[in-house]
Amino acid sequence: MRLKLRSMRQSLHLLPLAILLLLTWLQLSPPSALQPHLERLEAVFYDARLQFLPPWPNSVSNIQIVDIDEASLAAIGRMPWDRRHFTRLTQQLQQAGAVLVVYDVLFAEPQPNVLLSSLVQWPDWQKVPEAVRQNWQDYAEQQDQDRQFAEVMQQGEVVLANLLHHHPGPLPDDRVPSSSVKQHDQAEGISLSSFRGITGPVAALADAAAGQGFINAEADADGLVRRTALVQQFDGKLYPALALEAFRVYSLIEQIETDWILQGQRATLQGVLLGNQLIRTDDVGRILLPFRGAARHYPYTSAAQVIAGDFAAAQFSEAVVFVGTSAAGLTDVRATPTDRYMPGVEIHATVFEALMAPAYIPYRPDWWRGAQVLQLLLLGGLAIGLLPRLGAVGSIVVSVAGLAGVLAANFWFWTTKVIDLPLLLPCLLLLVLAAYYLSAGFWLESRRRTQMKAVFDQYLPPAHIERLLHDPDSVSLDGERKLLTVLFCDIRGFTAISETMTPQQLKRWLNRVLTALTAEIQKYDGTIDKYVGDMVMAFWGAPLPDADHGQKAVQAALGMQLALDDLNQQFASEGLPLVQAGIGINSGEMNVGDMGSDFRRSYTVIGDAVNLAARQEALTAYYGVPILVSESTKALADQLQYLLVDKVQVKGKQQAVRIYLPLSPTLAPDDMARFVQFSQALDRYYCRDFPEALQRMRALQQETADKVLKHLILLYMLRIEALVKQTLPPDWDGSFRHQTKS
Repeated sequence: MRLKLRSMRQSLHLLPLAILLLLTWLQLSPPSALQPHLERLEAVFYDARLQFLPPWPNSVSNIQIVDIDEASLAAIGRMPWDRRHFTRLTQQLQQAGAVLVVYDVLFAEPQPNVLLSSLVQWPDWQKVPEAVRQNWQDYAEQQDQDRQFAEVMQQGEVVLANLLHHHPGPLPDDRVPSSSVKQHDQAEGISLSSFRGITGPVAALADAAAGQGFINAEADADGLVRRTALVQQFDGKLYPALALEAFRVYSLIEQIETDWILQGQRATLQGVLLGNQLIRTDDVGRILLPFRGAARHYPYTSAAQVIAGDFAAAQFSEAVVFVGTSAAGLTDVRATPTDRYMPGVEIHATVFEALMAPAYIPYRPDWWRGAQVLQLLLLGGLAIGLLPRLGAVGSIVVSVAGLAGVLAANFWFWTTKVIDLPLLLPCLLLLVLAAYYLSAGFWLESRRRTQMKAVFDQYLPPAHIERLLHDPDSVSLDGERKLLTVLFCDIRGFTAISETMTPQQLKRWLNRVLTALTAEIQKYDGTIDKYVGDMVMAFWGAPLPDADHGQKAVQAALGMQLALDDLNQQFASEGLPLVQAGIGINSGEMNVGDMGSDFRRSYTVIGDAVNLAARQEALTAYYGVPILVSESTKALADQLQYLLVDKVQVKGKQQAVRIYLPLSPTLAPDDMARFVQFSQALDRYYCRDFPEALQRMRALQQETADKVLKHLILLYMLRIEALVKQTLPPDWDGSFRHQTKS
């Protein structure tokens, strides 16, 4: 059993090794079909870090948001607004001291010049003198709202928005925006995907703006915005994001440069250079968004208040102002890890603030994959080496400690180095291995219990085995002295029987006999001590305590005799030798425990009380009775009726003991009456009234047909005939000394 369980334990390591290799492979090169799902699960850990770890330090810059909210729409009207409102808005902000105004609003359509259109459409327009017509036209053009907005924009720094898309469409040359990003020489071989279309501001506004950038927001598979691109490609050229362009203008940087790594004919983006500062990105130009909290982290002011001049001008002093909308109907609300309803304009403000403090932009360094593989191998090796050696509690403690260590190391890198290392696969590895080894441990324990139960089923009753398995502390295998009951059962005439059968026949015959005897012993909760040839030894009261050990031992002996009667009917029909057995039972203090040598041990009982039971079993043949019980056992099993058989001194003992034959509860009344008559005759024997005893026994001999009773009567008649010829000592008590062990 030990070899089999050891082989099972060794084979249990194969699956954990396969799991470790699988997760390592997923870390190095995940299949394209699985990668979105892995990223989605990994995003859960990223969200948790943003939500529960301390937020990044706030920027020292004054970042304000002017919100086209529901109140603004109610006060001014639905979008799109006339340009005059944005002109007024920009003027108010510039006058309040804003150093940069960034519009998260598309000005893709020109504002109609109603006055100029009316003049041109006037039927008598051509009849007006040319000088007057020119003056009127100049005046009408001066009233053009796009022109007025552009003139106001030129009085300060304003960055406008454009939108990249995948719908192709030719643009007039004057609508193709210029880019502040230094272009790469091999535009066809770079890692960025290319957009096919762009929607930008009208030419008049684009020319007046200090810059423009795209406002595309790319959500992950679960719909949350966690990262944003700083640069994108359109028509073979690189363009900046709105926040990146705003930072360039704010920082007075002439051109944005990009950092690439050449791999053969392909260039992979590493980051964006702003002066001497490298902003690390992934290979498609994205950064992770370091959200500082939920929506409205920055101060919000309603656009209607700014236009009306109803605001505190001091708050916009030296401010970078982002103008956008939170109104639900304008569909510029995004879901982020920190808030499910964050206005898109605040995302651009978050990117701008991150660029102000790039040291707090989470990133993954070049070595992150190698570090993750090393971490997986280390964790897997420790788990495979330690968990199988520990119990359930130890495995849980080690696994929890391992998870805590992984999380602590990951959070340390996040908070001190601002490095975003994946957590999914290391945590998954520990959880899967812990669950596997716990399940395997329970399975092995179940197998061990099953195999142990199968082995001890031959020695202990099922109730004892279940109690031993569920409560091992209730059993002590150390040697101790206890009051127990022991039983010896030996088959009579076994040597002669063995000479009549072949070895195979004898084996099958003996197995059937011992099986029947063992079944009765276990039926009454006995513990099989050993089989010695045709002899069975059992005891009660250990390894589990049993207050009824004497009663159960006697009941088991009676049941064994009945089982042999049933078995003899089968043997007779099969032409096999019949079986008879003698049983001796004694109760007393004896030593019980795990005993033996360094080479072989067994759980057994020893002591004088054990030897007496063996002597009683040997005396059953002499007295012609199936069972002999000592007076100590009779006292413990007083619910049954007994027949005193004799008062004897066995070999090796000086003190005489009474031995009894337990009477079956199913005994017929007439037979019971004859046993009572024999007992009365035996009383006269012990009173030295030998003639009366002899007379009664002779009368009873004529009446009974019971073989046991006839044998006892004959034995005592011969003993009386011998005693009457002797001179008995005064202290004669009727005991009989046996000179041999049998």
